[in-house]
Amino acid sequence: MKRLKFYNIAAFIGLLFLSSCSESFFDINHDPNNPSEATPGLVLPSALANSAYVMGGYYHALGSFWTQQYAQAPAASQWADWESYNLTNVDFDRQFILLYAGGLNDYEYVRKNTAETGNWKFYAIATLMQAYTFQVLADLYDQIPFREALKGNVIPHYDNGQLVYDSLLARIDYAMSKDFTGSTVENPGSSDLIFGGNIDDWKAFANTLKLKMYLRYVNVDPNTYKTEIEALLTENKFLTKDAKFTAFKEEQTGYNPFYNTFVDRLSGNVVANKTFIDLLKDKNDPRMAKIFNPSVTGSLYNGIAAGDNKNHPTETSKNYATPAIKGTSPVYFFSKEEVLFLIAEAQARYGTASVAESTYKNAIRASLTSLGLASDAIDIDATYPYNGIRSIIEQKWIAQANKNGIEAFFDYNRTGYPDFFTRSLTSVLNGDERPKRLYFPSREVNSNPYTPARVDLIEPVWWAK
Repeated sequence: MKRLKFYNIAAFIGLLFLSSCSESFFDINHDPNNPSEATPGLVLPSALANSAYVMGGYYHALGSFWTQQYAQAPAASQWADWESYNLTNVDFDRQFILLYAGGLNDYEYVRKNTAETGNWKFYAIATLMQAYTFQVLADLYDQIPFREALKGNVIPHYDNGQLVYDSLLARIDYAMSKDFTGSTVENPGSSDLIFGGNIDDWKAFANTLKLKMYLRYVNVDPNTYKTEIEALLTENKFLTKDAKFTAFKEEQTGYNPFYNTFVDRLSGNVVANKTFIDLLKDKNDPRMAKIFNPSVTGSLYNGIAAGDNKNHPTETSKNYATPAIKGTSPVYFFSKEEVLFLIAEAQARYGTASVAESTYKNAIRASLTSLGLASDAIDIDATYPYNGIRSIIEQKWIAQANKNGIEAFFDYNRTGYPDFFTRSLTSVLNGDERPKRLYFPSREVNSNPYTPARVDLIEPVWWAK
């Protein structure tokens, strides 16, 4: 796939790193196939920023709308089609192209050039983040360009999601099998904007990503990766810190991508969803005041139901609570609490209930402390008693608010939890049907003859069937 001109993301990346990198690095249209001008140390930050820009922006917002954390505000309609599920293949076209032309292409450049020299730390980081990005795309579209993608002028065929997953898992194992102590291995240092070049953190990231991907198989065949999951649980070398992108600035083109688009540029559209905020109110959950800002009018924590925005003609977003995401809020690839919920789910499925319950409680405590609350701010046994997978996914849904909305959407697709979402009042789908995927992008439909035929939004992806 060819690199495309997206000037706003170039500015976004450029301002983030102006203080530490050469200006020539910021041009998103720069050809990474020219190694005399682009070293792995310059290309990797661009790739990481690209993944953060898409994952923490439109994808986070979409997941948050479709899991009833956020809602469309009255007196506005920018995202009303998301709540009605009235999508076309133009929606999210740009994000798809941005990832292929930007992050995925840059990761591939780093992988190719560092494999040739045995520079394995850079290779491992690029492989892991490329796998993470491919995995999200496969979860959204089910079939994506993969084996023939990122090969210059080759028009790529599409591969099914399970093949993508199996291939990525093999890539991860290969990358992590390398010797990171050799003389040709460079320390990524500050060019690694996630862990500062700490390869032990990336090893933990690899284990965590593998666990997340293994758990996608449980609806297809729970035994597919049973042995590998049990081995990971026994080894217990998962992330114990956030894997997050923090290189944002208090400048318009340097903001957190959700804040930049959904708060600063297109303000007045996104408010708390009634489903989400009513649960927090009912449980007297102190996280409510950390996840949302109170309404401008009345300082209330009010939410609006999905699709209900046109039924309040005298109100605006000022009458409702709004997401407490700031201009410099991180973008999370994994939060500490998400990791613990993943472990708890694996323990519930492949271990013992008592161990899973203990991890579940630790995950809630991690969610509390991540928001600046005391770890005992909730009486977990009284407020959120453990009830297996249901409890784990419901609490993960709460903990993902403002952090990783698209992952909450994937969890809902594969588990059916939370199971108390209301029907959108403007839904164009039948009954309680909800989207399970996105349409193949219009750019692909128009330019790639191998793009699969249109698939309905309600058709589950491979791991949810």
